[in-house]
Amino acid sequence: MNLRRILPLLPALFLLLCSPGSSSAKETAPPASSCFSTGWPQDQIDLKPDPALTFGTLENGVRYMIMPNKEPKNRVGLYLNVQAGSLHETEAQRGAAHYLEHMLFNGTRHYPAGKLVEYFQSIGMAFGPDTNAHTSYDETVYKLLLPDGGEKHLDEGLLVLADYAAGALLEPKEVERERGIILAEKRERDSASRRVFKADMEQGFAGTLVAQRDVIGTDEVLKTADAALLRQYYQQWYRPGKMIVVAVGDTKVELAEALIKKHFGPLKDEEKQPVCPDFGQVAEGGISAFYQREPDLGHTELTLASVWNTKPEAFTKTAALRRLQEGVAATMLNNRLQRLTSSKGSPLTSAYFYSSIMLGRVGFSSMKAKSSAGQWQASLELLNLTLRQALIEGFAEPELKRAKKEVMSQLRQAAESAASRKSDEIAAVLVSLINSDEVPLSPQQELELYGPALEALTLAEVNQSFRSLWPERRLIKAAGTLDLSGSGPSPEERLLAVFKAAEAAELKPWTAQAEAVFPYLPEPEQAAELTGCVAHGKIGAETCTFSNGLILNLKKTDFEPNELQLAAVFGKGLLAESKPGLAVLAKMLLPESGVGKLDQEQLRAALAKYSFVLNFGVDEESFQFKGQALKSETEPLFQLLRSRLDDPAFRADAFARVMRKIEQLYAQMASSVEGVMQLRGENFLAGGNSRYGLPPLEALQKLTLAEIEGWLAPALREESLEISVVGDFDQEQVLKLAAKYFGGPRKGSQQGAGTTIAFPAGQQLKLNVATATGKALAAVAWPTDDFWDIARTRRLGVLAAVLDDRLRKQIRESLGAAYSPYVYNQSSTVDPGHGVLRAVLLAEPGQAGLLAKKLRQAGAELAAGKVTQEELTRALEPTLTSIRDMVRTNRYWLDSVLISSSRHPQRLDWPTTIQSDFAAVKPEEIAALAAKYLQPDKAAEIILLPEAPTKEDAVPSALPADKTENAAEAGSRTAPGPKL
Repeated sequence: MNLRRILPLLPALFLLLCSPGSSSAKETAPPASSCFSTGWPQDQIDLKPDPALTFGTLENGVRYMIMPNKEPKNRVGLYLNVQAGSLHETEAQRGAAHYLEHMLFNGTRHYPAGKLVEYFQSIGMAFGPDTNAHTSYDETVYKLLLPDGGEKHLDEGLLVLADYAAGALLEPKEVERERGIILAEKRERDSASRRVFKADMEQGFAGTLVAQRDVIGTDEVLKTADAALLRQYYQQWYRPGKMIVVAVGDTKVELAEALIKKHFGPLKDEEKQPVCPDFGQVAEGGISAFYQREPDLGHTELTLASVWNTKPEAFTKTAALRRLQEGVAATMLNNRLQRLTSSKGSPLTSAYFYSSIMLGRVGFSSMKAKSSAGQWQASLELLNLTLRQALIEGFAEPELKRAKKEVMSQLRQAAESAASRKSDEIAAVLVSLINSDEVPLSPQQELELYGPALEALTLAEVNQSFRSLWPERRLIKAAGTLDLSGSGPSPEERLLAVFKAAEAAELKPWTAQAEAVFPYLPEPEQAAELTGCVAHGKIGAETCTFSNGLILNLKKTDFEPNELQLAAVFGKGLLAESKPGLAVLAKMLLPESGVGKLDQEQLRAALAKYSFVLNFGVDEESFQFKGQALKSETEPLFQLLRSRLDDPAFRADAFARVMRKIEQLYAQMASSVEGVMQLRGENFLAGGNSRYGLPPLEALQKLTLAEIEGWLAPALREESLEISVVGDFDQEQVLKLAAKYFGGPRKGSQQGAGTTIAFPAGQQLKLNVATATGKALAAVAWPTDDFWDIARTRRLGVLAAVLDDRLRKQIRESLGAAYSPYVYNQSSTVDPGHGVLRAVLLAEPGQAGLLAKKLRQAGAELAAGKVTQEELTRALEPTLTSIRDMVRTNRYWLDSVLISSSRHPQRLDWPTTIQSDFAAVKPEEIAALAAKYLQPDKAAEIILLPEAPTKEDAVPSALPADKTENAAEAGSRTAPGPKL
């Protein structure tokens, strides 16, 4: 467990943009003004790194870290960390760091333009999941997840990274071609929340370079950047002394080390170092207010924050333990905010606190809350009161006791599940830690370091740590749906007046919450008797039945040590929905209500010492609880499941909160083309069937708490259960717990039946969306088939992958008209014959209609033509690699095999054929499916346009603006689908 998870960093969604001889010499850390780091954080301090790590430094300054790891089996994560990003750009280069990141996929010394992605696909690596990159303020990171750890692929992977480091071709024609993709990415990432975040950075960090450097860059630079500009940045900052190679995975350390030396040893460093940027400083005194009207956000966001200047410091034991204290304090404040949010009549719909150090130079603390526009003043006053209570009165011993339990449970969970960590995830954490000059510790080291300190931590120490996170500077902000325009005081003056009045108000004390006890239900009066078990030898699983009808599916695995996953399935789910919207509200209401004897916040407090989770969902044909726990938490997980089933709660105050959240969510969705696709598009593709997509808000607002309880409570208490458990567990214990806690009588339920879905073949849905975001959505869909012919469903997935790859080349690479077109097939498990294959993209509004025609054309060409073996290989090899990884996860065995296997026994056969069946796919099979399903007359089209389209971006594709008139509206709502 990394303690930075307790004090969350700024949302990564907006910080990141996707797309030799060992030396033991100890280096002195560079001065704070330098942007060049040498040596390793542990060289001069009292913390030792994870002993599994091997560190090295080449003569040219390239550093490397190597760590053996067994999951995923036979795979290796290779990362090239360049310690330079948007902060290192000049004014004339704004956007060059990210532009350059794109260009390194478009021609290097050993991989000409257009060849690298296809090479990755041919060896079983998916573009995106297995090969990607991101650019941030102070780093650019290139990521490979190799299909195996043998010498051949490790050698080739490091050759690719070395090409990134020093072999960029930066051909002018490729720079020009990539321009449209960069602009499309900028447009695609635009959103209300993105604009609010950008304003937060500009306002909160005013005076620093961070406030001036939006990572993706400026339109002015992006539309004029040429090869010379990019090469200038490349030569300045892509130098051995700013590079770290990270290799984590199922390979030999000696082999990885030798190949790193081979490929990175020859790199040369320029003698003259570039000038490091002046980071700047924030103002440290006074109060500032900021207001941002952003109706598309769907809610009003209130913020209280503080910022202060600091200097980079070594990650010593003292610094680490100080972070622990700050993390515990943050946990306590977040617990208070959760309690306030769940309190009856609260103006808040969510609230959280985070604190961190930005790039070692600026500290920041922030309390953020969502509310409605009409309750902004009450929300701001409540945030201020909560902060004052914590700063002036401090926290209480019971709060510290709970926070210690929560932090300790995270430490233990990380240590006990360390063996199941994935190599690419470890590599990403190592890069993050090293770029923050922190010593990478193993989870066990963290437990040994922080555990005793946590136990000895006093309330006085935590209170003092919390106060240190709130120096004099205050920032007050309101953003979103709140409208403070009009005559009289300015919006900022009104915010300041409310804040100052709240500061002067009488300080009301924080009211402590009574300590809750769990479990609270009496021991069950009767246990079920085990009537027999049937072994499924081919897949190493077992199904046991009990005298009351309980079914228990079990599969023990060893690839995620000390962890188990559980699913409890009952009832008919969406098939039993008597009124549209019951499922949507029930999924939110049940967890929000807690359980019978404990409300949501009391339950959280009572479970503080555990790390397990248990979530509720409504599937096409069943209700489901899904959980994940450590092996040592097996019984508490079963106890919580029993409470959820036997003693559910349907609280009126929780229902009111859920409705407020729903209204805010719908308002946000209605203000973006992506949201309207869910609200309208998916239901259109299902012929208006109410089980598909989201119901109209008006339908949800008419539903009552009594109707939800009347629909769900009988299923929770009475419907027969099928429980599946996968992972590292004690089988005898699980059998006894299932018999003990679920031994009462339950009546069986008949399996529900679906209906025929009328796909809107040949129809179009074209809508205008009231939004300030200048992008459109175009989608073309074709009817396919239902789920249960598994060989067909697998091949439909391959067909989608083939079409996806064609669109990548045609729409993204050739036209530069969309950043990430994607294709996926979704087949129903309940409605006979129903499935939909979709091709979706986000585009410049003037191009949407023509790009929809391009999607149609791509489908028609695939239906009328052939699939080459080369195309199939590019689509299929990454799939086969993914399958090899997937079958070694508990999630696969739970969700794809055991769950509902009593209803669908064929699930138990699927693992025996999944790898061989996919490997046997032939080009002519995919071509035949295309010919059957992708006929032009079967296609349906969705075009969603912003109400006031923005001026057309410069897209080097020569696509004329679309002139199609609006078609008649159809359908009313939609459901989100997975992206490949």
